[in-house]
Amino acid sequence: MSQILETAETIYPFPPKPVPLSEEQKAEYKASIKTLLKERDAVLIAHYYTDPEIQALAEETGGFVGDSLEMAKFGNRHEAKTLIIAGVRFMGESAKILTPEKTILMPTLEAECSLDLGCPEDKFTEFCDAHPDHTVVVYANTSAAVKARADWVVTSSIALEIVEHLDSEDKPIIWAQTVT
Repeated sequence: MSQILETAETIYPFPPKPVPLSEEQKAEYKASIKTLLKERDAVLIAHYYTDPEIQALAEETGGFVGDSLEMAKFGNRHEAKTLIIAGVRFMGESAKILTPEKTILMPTLEAECSLDLGCPEDKFTEFCDAHPDHTVVVYANTSAAVKARADWVVTSSIALEIVEHLDSEDKPIIWAQTVT
């Protein structure tokens, strides 16, 4: 038996929309952020998927906008002691892996990636343990815990080359993108 929902009932609760800021308020926030970045020896590193205003702020302050791997590489090369990573959780983890001596901050740890969520550490570890004779290849868009279990961490630009290399050596492979 079906039931019609009341119009006021929400099927999927959406987060509240941010309160729009005036141009003057935006300018004040940008000035404050720029000052704090200098004072705290920090740099803003943003992913392509972030809000264009965040990307512009990163570029205006000597930061960077790019994909997840390039973000981590930039953070490793940059002289700042603190990296502000505007992206999903695994991006901050990747920056920390490449630059363990730096402080990594993220606006939120709740920003997640479906590829990362599709490969939970517990299920992945169980699967790998059941196939100990396999070489483990994981996509870069996975958690630090999943990367730690891998023999190879790849991006889309090198995945085929690595898998072909392993195949030429007759190595059985576990390819971890999703294990749900």
